[in-house]
Amino acid sequence: MGVIINIDQALEQHATYNVLREPLNQMLTYQQEAWERSNPIDLLFNRRSMDKFQETFSSTIGFDHAFKETNDYAVAPIFNTAEGFSATYRTRTFQGGFIITQQTLEDGQFGFAKDNATAFMTRWHADVVEYCMASIAGGFGKAYEWYYDAENKTRLKLDSADTVDGDVMNANKVALFSNAHTIVARDPDNDNLANDAAKTTMDTVTRKQSNLFYADLKLGGDDAGQIAKLADVINQVITYMENLRDDNGKRAGVIGAKRIVTGNDPRLKGYIEAALKNDTFGPGYGLNPAMGRATLETTPYLMDIPQCAVKNGCCQGFFIVDPAYNAANHGLELTERIPLTLNVSEKKNPYGVSYDGRQRFDVNVASWRGIAYVYIGTPDGTGLNGWDTLANFTKVEPVATIVKEVHVMNPTTDPVNTKTVG
Repeated sequence: MGVIINIDQALEQHATYNVLREPLNQMLTYQQEAWERSNPIDLLFNRRSMDKFQETFSSTIGFDHAFKETNDYAVAPIFNTAEGFSATYRTRTFQGGFIITQQTLEDGQFGFAKDNATAFMTRWHADVVEYCMASIAGGFGKAYEWYYDAENKTRLKLDSADTVDGDVMNANKVALFSNAHTIVARDPDNDNLANDAAKTTMDTVTRKQSNLFYADLKLGGDDAGQIAKLADVINQVITYMENLRDDNGKRAGVIGAKRIVTGNDPRLKGYIEAALKNDTFGPGYGLNPAMGRATLETTPYLMDIPQCAVKNGCCQGFFIVDPAYNAANHGLELTERIPLTLNVSEKKNPYGVSYDGRQRFDVNVASWRGIAYVYIGTPDGTGLNGWDTLANFTKVEPVATIVKEVHVMNPTTDPVNTKTVG
């Protein structure tokens, strides 16, 4: 996505600034490249550029089947398609800048100028990351406010393309994370997915689908089976994602490699790593169903939003992402209209050289299927704006036989004395 530096023609005659200009611009470009090589945004988002003011994406429905059996020499059947749910992608404009003062140039304080420029670029890119994470926090049905200062803030609310009742003309969309995602409503007499119950459990109801889960685990307690239970929860959610249906009621094919992303919390990070890497959890546990099912990535930026903040000594939850599905189906995306542009010009009040930054981008999403959120514990509705209302979540119950272990307490004198943990 890059950075564009526009140099005002007047600076060509500014001998003092010319000494500084090229190294400074090179450093700014390097800062941009460094962020692009390793950026927390890429753990959760697909990136794409947009060359127009707005763009609308619609799913296609109508192919109940692509073929049917025919007699020899029969005319092939032609099936009609129609538009399903749609989402309109837009961008916002962000501006900011810094000035290298005339005094800095006169005194030859080029190191000071470089430090200021580095700090500005670092802060700009970090702000973009924080904005993206705040957008995710606005994907749980309630607006989330991202503050610039005490007087200025942006309200962020992220909805997916599907509607609350499956009617493609309904303007009331479902939040990005919800247990009430719909497929397109059809003729009830010909719809075998007509159950409208919310996905409060991991059952077979398919009219309403979920990407918002919770597991009543107490990680860090004295129950040795909790990590085994976490592993089973991870496997269940990933399998559920693989079985999701698309807007047409057919299997969506969310079968790409999965990535777990959470805040850089030492306890939850350790638990998830153990749940993903161990082939077994000891005698009596059997094979680990989550082994190799996903990779783990962490970022401290997620710990600034309520969904990943520390509660009761541990990060509250984590995301499971299918990057390939998101890229192919307009999943969670950072959409850029105009890359970061630095216009450089000489100023007379105050005297100095001004770098004025401008960028147009926003977070957009159409398909919700490529990302899920898992809450550890039981949501109680006490979170900011009630984002953790229990009714919006689907409960994941670990399979009991996977997490039961028997320890022989005294095999030499009391071979029947056993203790069950988990």
